[in-house]
Amino acid sequence: MVKDSGQSVCHWTVEIKYGNQIKIGDFTSIAPYACIGAKSPITIGNYVRISRGAILETAGLDLKKEPPYKHKSKPIIIEDGVWIASNAIILGGVTIGKNAIIGAGVVVTKDVMSGDVVVGQSNRILDIKIKRDTN
Repeated sequence: MVKDSGQSVCHWTVEIKYGNQIKIGDFTSIAPYACIGAKSPITIGNYVRISRGAILETAGLDLKKEPPYKHKSKPIIIEDGVWIASNAIILGGVTIGKNAIIGAGVVVTKDVMSGDVVVGQSNRILDIKIKRDTN
């Protein structure tokens, strides 16, 4: 349950984890099958549109440590007027500035400036060496 949600609409199929860590402004809508995981705080501004199947997730695994990997978590801030399109993923530690648009299927791993439009996918190799037991 989200205790601090202003005058907003959230479809009944939305999955919410740690609702006490979520703040939602006024006139925001969250479409069916979105998922909001707030191990760390998530702040969503006014007039935000979160489309079908979008994911906001503050937690992940710390791959820089030895297995078994421990969880780490960072907050997410979504400022006023943002549109997050279908199946986009917003990861912990990200701030999305006012009136930005996040295109369908985009994975956001770093801050987005106000008014930016983020679309497309690019594959990149991470500079992380995973240590695995080869037994």
